[in-house]
Amino acid sequence: MAERIEFEVPVNEQDKAIEFKPFKTAFGVIPYPYCGSSKKTNPHMRGFWAATLAFMMAFIGWFAFAPLMVVVRKDIGLCENDAEIQLDIEEVNTTCICKTSCKETINNANIASVLFDVFTRFILGAVIERLGPVNTDCMLLLWGALVVGCSALVTNGTGLIIARFFVSALGSTFVVNQFWNSILFAPNVIGTANATAGGWGNLGGGLTQTIMPVVYKIFHDAFGFSLSASWRLSMLVPATIFLVLAAWIKSRCQDMTDGKFRVAALGKTKKADCRQYLECLKDYRVVLMIFQYSACFGCELVMNNKLAMHFSDYFGVSFVWAGILATSFGSMNLFARSLGGIASDWASARLGMCGRLWVHFLSLLGQAVFLFGFGLVSADMGWPLALFMVVMMAIFVNAAEGTSYGIVPYMIPQHLAIVSAVVGAGGTAGGVIALSLFYRPAWVPDPLDQFKLHAAYVLVWALTVPLMRWESMGSMLGRSASAIEKEQDVAEASQASAEKAEKVEMQI
Repeated sequence: MAERIEFEVPVNEQDKAIEFKPFKTAFGVIPYPYCGSSKKTNPHMRGFWAATLAFMMAFIGWFAFAPLMVVVRKDIGLCENDAEIQLDIEEVNTTCICKTSCKETINNANIASVLFDVFTRFILGAVIERLGPVNTDCMLLLWGALVVGCSALVTNGTGLIIARFFVSALGSTFVVNQFWNSILFAPNVIGTANATAGGWGNLGGGLTQTIMPVVYKIFHDAFGFSLSASWRLSMLVPATIFLVLAAWIKSRCQDMTDGKFRVAALGKTKKADCRQYLECLKDYRVVLMIFQYSACFGCELVMNNKLAMHFSDYFGVSFVWAGILATSFGSMNLFARSLGGIASDWASARLGMCGRLWVHFLSLLGQAVFLFGFGLVSADMGWPLALFMVVMMAIFVNAAEGTSYGIVPYMIPQHLAIVSAVVGAGGTAGGVIALSLFYRPAWVPDPLDQFKLHAAYVLVWALTVPLMRWESMGSMLGRSASAIEKEQDVAEASQASAEKAEKVEMQI
């Protein structure tokens, strides 16, 4: 019989962590990431940090082009006044006239930047069950290092679209992120763990809005490289980080508490196949969650692509400051997605699935309200009001992402990897849908109307949350009879146990 491992965190009978404490403090006040002394004694927090850092760094490489597009479009000749631009391309303040043709190319590149990810997320449920979380994350990071590095060779609009298409596979690290945490943490903290891991991972989408322009400035201003060389060298920074991180994950982390991943941990004997995918997609609640997640995470992808240029072109904010303002959206991931997960766990402790669904609905509703409000802020109102709307919208967007994956582990537990994958794919598909329908300059020329139409899309899917119902857990309208009966049985058993203990004590 194998010797039982003494884990560094409290665990339940399945060895899943029942507490979520990602930090320890030095000298009682300075927080630092808590990974434990080894991967065997603390696979829980190592898995959390590996999944979180992989997704965060992936986001930085995934959207590295977005804040740099102000200079990239000059270098690769997208501007309508390209002849004038090329005469003095090093002049950062030379205005790029970006109208129909230029905007269409950039929008197509934005669509491409999420398109391949829809496919890779969808199939990743089967991939994870075969390779395990560690190998899957490493594979994605190595792919990212290759394609992000190669994207430095882009010379025209077509190359930009192709590069962003293949780089988008990095977004699939999210599926590993959510699945890995779901097999390491107990139900009482899974909403919090998943939301925090996803939120801090999404934070990379905000960080890249500031990091990449600063890296570009270092190469261009401090080292004196040309505009073209500077943005290309900047792309090699995230590519290098991917290589280092993949080496750490492979050598210092493990899939489960007892080693490599096995499908038996999900209560099944067969690895994912097409039949199991179809079985999940036949569940109407899974389909609704796919589109609900498309409303929130899809919005985040759109904002990562659009905000920097919106602040720059619409409000006339400078290149670096536009990136800093755009960072405000991603920065809310520092706490807001965790807040959604915490609120979901809190509501579940009091109202069960009914509570989780109410928190989810209110998060999506708040997102729709502030996204519409952002679409009401015209140029003469100024960017500070727009920034306020962005921050408020981001809080609800991130919270809705957290509440979504507070529900996902309960949908079809034995097919957790598949459900995590298809819902994650739905999130990326939301970005494709929005960019294709609402943000095409030829279809919706007014940039403010684009945000309003997107808000209507979010509202439609928020109104589908009341339709979700489980026989054993209930719906937004209330808990099921079986759930209430189960709670009563537990309460009666606890009371009987307390009375028995009291009698024993009296006899003594």
